[in-house]
Amino acid sequence: MAQKITNSITARRGFILLVIFALFSVFLAAVIFKMQVLEYDRYQKEVIDQITVENAVTAKRGTIYDRNMNVIAANQTTWRVFISPMDIQSAVYSSAVENVFARIRYGEDAQTAASGMRQDRLIADGLAEILDVDPELILTKAAKRFRRDETIKKNVDKETADKVRAFINTYGLSQQIHLEATNKRYYPNDNSAAQTIGFTGVDGQGLYGLEYAYNTELTGIDGKYIIAQDARGNEMAYNYESYVEPISGNDMVTTLDLRIQNELDTQVRAALEDAEAGNRACGIAINPQNGEIYAISVQPDFDLNSPYKLDPLSQEKLDTSGYAEDSDEYNRFLAELRQIMWSNKATTEIYEPGSTFKPITTSMALEEKQVSPTEIFTCNGYLEVGGYKIHCHKRTGHGTVTFARGLQQSCNPILMTIAARVGSEKFYDYFEAFGYLEKTGIDLPGEGSTIFHKRAALGSTELATASFGQRFKVSPMAQLTAICAVANGGYLVTPHLMKQLTDADGTVVRTYGNAVKRQIISAETSKTVSEILEAGVSGDGGAKNVYVKGYKIAGKTGTSEKFDQPEKELRIGSTVAYAPSDNPDIAVLIMVDEPMAGSVYGSVVAAPYVSKFLENILPYLGHEPEYSDSELAMMEAPVARYVGSTVADATAAIKALGVSVEVVGDGDTVLSQVPAKGSTIVKSKGKIILYTDASDSQAKTVTVPNVLGLSAAAANEQIINAGLNISVHGAQNQGNGAVVTSQSEAAGSRVPYGTVVKIEILHTDVTD
Repeated sequence: MAQKITNSITARRGFILLVIFALFSVFLAAVIFKMQVLEYDRYQKEVIDQITVENAVTAKRGTIYDRNMNVIAANQTTWRVFISPMDIQSAVYSSAVENVFARIRYGEDAQTAASGMRQDRLIADGLAEILDVDPELILTKAAKRFRRDETIKKNVDKETADKVRAFINTYGLSQQIHLEATNKRYYPNDNSAAQTIGFTGVDGQGLYGLEYAYNTELTGIDGKYIIAQDARGNEMAYNYESYVEPISGNDMVTTLDLRIQNELDTQVRAALEDAEAGNRACGIAINPQNGEIYAISVQPDFDLNSPYKLDPLSQEKLDTSGYAEDSDEYNRFLAELRQIMWSNKATTEIYEPGSTFKPITTSMALEEKQVSPTEIFTCNGYLEVGGYKIHCHKRTGHGTVTFARGLQQSCNPILMTIAARVGSEKFYDYFEAFGYLEKTGIDLPGEGSTIFHKRAALGSTELATASFGQRFKVSPMAQLTAICAVANGGYLVTPHLMKQLTDADGTVVRTYGNAVKRQIISAETSKTVSEILEAGVSGDGGAKNVYVKGYKIAGKTGTSEKFDQPEKELRIGSTVAYAPSDNPDIAVLIMVDEPMAGSVYGSVVAAPYVSKFLENILPYLGHEPEYSDSELAMMEAPVARYVGSTVADATAAIKALGVSVEVVGDGDTVLSQVPAKGSTIVKSKGKIILYTDASDSQAKTVTVPNVLGLSAAAANEQIINAGLNISVHGAQNQGNGAVVTSQSEAAGSRVPYGTVVKIEILHTDVTD
């Protein structure tokens, strides 16, 4: 009986076990079916991920060009050096095991068996010396478990990369040390348009300027290598090994023109240095018809290839700050100076435009038919508004003048009077229509916003001061954009820098569309204002230092107080101009912030540099000069080389220029001449001296007169009477107040007879 019970229990247990095994088999089969059929893709991916390694292939960043396809920003091939800690640790472990077997087999002690340096130390010391990196940092990275990619240094040049390759080959470290070709941003023009172009960081992402604004478009899509490796990291043939090609970023053609940019840089830099400006200077050149920006200059600028290095003026501020080097205060001030240096003053900062705003007020009044150019006004030097006596910049007043003359002389009371006629509501409407209360839309980051009175707060006093550009702030870009509307027939355009984007095949993928936002004033009003401003430049207006011989230029100067710092009595001097005045294709603004040396007026610290800029750029843009009779009388001729020619031939050539000639000596061949080739002299007054005996040219010298402070006419007379030639530069529309501010040859010095003395003429009697 007991035996039967035992057998029954055993059979039951066996059956239960059989059922359990059956159920387990079914479960196992279900799991296998799920893994191999239902979730096949998932587990396949996990297996592949475990046996494959991806290495990124950096995409090429798009090239930036100026409008003439000159390269502004490009790429240089550099290398990233990285290590594979997993392979280093594997090699170190293998070496240790081999050393143990060596000691057992040969009886060597540990030091003898490990006579070779540990591989991690070898790599750390070797790369540290080549790459100038701390070896302990390399050791720390080499000790990271399960890592195949730890960067040691980026942007390594070819020479250094070749040294790393040699090190790898010498010690057989191809699995442990790797090099990856990358692209480093390179700026062939160094400082040119630095704040506008911007630069990239170590990761290749745009940080400032166009590089930041169009970072998405310029950045490509990285590719990758996919390789299969075994547990030891050795490559093995595998059908999942592949290469995904990178996609290059789009190239960008900008509206910038490097020729115009270089000239604007030259003039803004000169304005900054001559005025000893305390808070930088900037300039903008734009096509007023379509908003295309030719150039933006902010000075001091910086080297785009070394953007963290301070410009000399900023470095001087840091050196004289009194902060201990590497102190927290020193580092904070250094960071602040860099931020200022990188910022685009022309777009991000705001200022009081002063009298350069008066053409805007004039446009409002003319459009609303509240004034005519010939209406007569009387300026006594001030106007009482809202209980306040608001002065003109000319405290003695301008007397009785036409409105046109009042604008040319920058009369504050006249502008206040016509603004009152327009009224606060209409004035505010026009102010808004000219774009001041919105961003201009320029394709650069960080554009500054206007600070202006609220509509309800624009009372009579606020309206009066606003009429001549004070007690509100706009960006230089906003101010020039509004002036463009005055210049181009009344249309508000969007200033922009991108002309088109193209892909790697050269296919245009995007172009800048219509830049016109709206029409604000009529073409008739635009024409009238331009004629008034041009007459002020070519005649005896406050902007006469903008004058360029042979060209019609409309211009307005301005000087504003910095009311937020009244205790320092700081000023901003600026000038706006456009040319040709009747159909302009270039408008320019130069602004000097806090001039410290000499005059503070825009007519002196900015206007002459606008003049020089336009003098050099208008011919480049294809505009031929048209000279008046008075201008023709002062035309200059280039001096050619006559040495080696016969006296007869040289004399005939010189007379053909309209210049007089004097021959010294009895020879038939010209042996020397004064002035030398390349000089320019006034045709009607000039003389070229030809020497047929070389010794004669050294015999006759004359004394240079002191003409500083004299009028152009008086200086011309003294220089010619001294037996010298004259070359006149600067404000040659000689009216009241035009005097010589510099001469090329020092007064009292002895120079060869006929030497050219260059003089600079400037109107110093103007205020604005």
